[in-house]
Amino acid sequence: MMIRNDKKTMQDIVQLTAALIDVDSKVLLGNNRRRDVVCGRMALANFLNFELKYHYADIAKYLGRDRTNIYHYEGRHKDSYDFWKEYRALYDNIKASYVGVNNASMTNNEMSNIIKSTDIKNDINGSFKITFKIGFAKTSILTSDLEITIKKLKDLFSKYNYNFSVEHKNTWSYEV
Repeated sequence: MMIRNDKKTMQDIVQLTAALIDVDSKVLLGNNRRRDVVCGRMALANFLNFELKYHYADIAKYLGRDRTNIYHYEGRHKDSYDFWKEYRALYDNIKASYVGVNNASMTNNEMSNIIKSTDIKNDINGSFKITFKIGFAKTSILTSDLEITIKKLKDLFSKYNYNFSVEHKNTWSYEV
């Protein structure tokens, strides 16, 4: 079992984030509302929450914020990640720098465009549904040829950290 020093970890990530946005750590922890500082604060809080599994109250206490701010950051993460390129770049950079994972995430649109550029097609008569995920991006593909489709997806996204699940149509539940 690994024992983590929460205060030291948070301090390291605050310093990392401050360095990435080129501000002092005190500015990041302060009340500055400049766009780059707000972006950094939100990326920092969400990284601590999503990647390191810190509790809202612990993050809020260290950042000198109310825990409802952390809830707000969490609620804004998906849209910010998908549509705010500066936020996405900063979040990915924090993750790559701290966890050492490059190309860990992408948007749904990026994933869809990569898949569309290949011969992987959604077969509405397919017996299998593959749910493929990279970071927060997720897509489902219906296929009849499971083995070949999985191989193509693995080859296509070999540089990414992905996971997938497979369901057979006999296990799907339909709601009426």
